[in-house]
Amino acid sequence: MDLEEVWPPFALRIRCGDMQLSPVRESDYPELAVIADGGVRRHDRPAFLVNWDSGTRTDIARSIAQYQWSTRANFRAEDWTIELTVRVDGRVVGVQGLSAKDFVRTRSVSTGSWLSLHEQGRGYGTEMRRAAVTAFADCFDAAVFHSEYLEGNDASRRVSEKLGYSPNGVKSIVAQDGLAHTEHQMIMAASDIVRGAKPVEVAGTEVVRRFLGLDPP
Repeated sequence: MDLEEVWPPFALRIRCGDMQLSPVRESDYPELAVIADGGVRRHDRPAFLVNWDSGTRTDIARSIAQYQWSTRANFRAEDWTIELTVRVDGRVVGVQGLSAKDFVRTRSVSTGSWLSLHEQGRGYGTEMRRAAVTAFADCFDAAVFHSEYLEGNDASRRVSEKLGYSPNGVKSIVAQDGLAHTEHQMIMAASDIVRGAKPVEVAGTEVVRRFLGLDPP
C-alpha cells in the first residue's frame, strides 16, 4: 500500500522557483537535526516557547521526532498541524508549519517556522511562508492567516510585515524558561497576501482537501 494512501498529507508538494515544501518524513529527521544543531536563534534571542533546539544533536533529533510524530498521532479534521520540510536546490533549510482548529468552518490557519541559522538572511523565511499561505489560500480555501512572534524576534516580525500581516494585539505568555514573554499577534486576510513574482505550484490538492474535510475543488 502506498504511504500516501495511509497518510494523504504526504501527497502535498508546494513549489516556488527552486524552493520546495513537502510534509516532514522520518527520513528528513537526520538532516533537520544537523541543521538545527548548527543553530536556529540569532543572538540567542527568544523565538520559541519550548527549547526544542537546545542540548546535544541527539537531544534535538529526539525533540524533532517526538513533535513530528505527535502531529500525525493527534491529527483530526477539527484540529490539525501539517509540518513541511523546506528545501532549496535540494538541500534542507528549515521547516514551515501550518495548523488550524475547526478549519472547515473558520477557514483560519496559523503558521510557525524555523530556519537554519546558516540559511538566515537570504529571504528564505519570507519565501517559505509566502509559498505556504499562497498554497492554502488558493488550493484549500483559507481566508485568514495568523502568526505570532515573541518580543525581540524581529526577523519573524519583518517576515509578517513583508507578506501583508497587520498587528492584532499582544499577550503575556510563559515560556519553558519559566519567564513571562510578550507575544505579538499578527493577522492577514488571504486577499492581502503580498504575492511574489514566482508562481506557486501545488500538487496533491485533491487528496489533501478530502483529508481535511473540504469539498472537491
